[in-house]
Amino acid sequence: MAALVVDKMGFRGPNKAEVGLTACFATIFLVQRICRTRVLILHDEVCVVNALFTYSVARDVVAQVFVDAAGNLKLKTTSGEEIYVAAYSGSLIDHFVGSSDRAAEKIRQHVKMKTATSRDSAVRRGLAVSWLSDVWLVAAVICAIWTATGNVVG
Repeated sequence: MAALVVDKMGFRGPNKAEVGLTACFATIFLVQRICRTRVLILHDEVCVVNALFTYSVARDVVAQVFVDAAGNLKLKTTSGEEIYVAAYSGSLIDHFVGSSDRAAEKIRQHVKMKTATSRDSAVRRGLAVSWLSDVWLVAAVICAIWTATGNVVG
């Protein structure tokens, strides 16, 4: 895929290898970020890890878990906020397999479990940290700098 990108960009100079490496590393970074999305069902909360952000929602704050018409899994909080779950985003495979519906049912079962009232009634949002994919981003940036300095010097 990266080779096709390099060919379309028209790089025919001496730094073709560096541009190819940059494109490969950037592609791996994007794929890693997208493929590492998930839903974690923890003791008193549901944690949604999307490509860029992580949402920690206390169990008693989840008002509704539903799959919309497009097949996207979403959590609705008691304050009315909707949290999109990228891991279950209504793909063609999901249309036949029904993984979004099964995930929604598992989350509903977890939310219905009775426990003590949570100390945190707000949705906590933070950046999703993925060291494995971020290593590829650093490699892509280093290769981009290498390519830029190679074009200027050479």
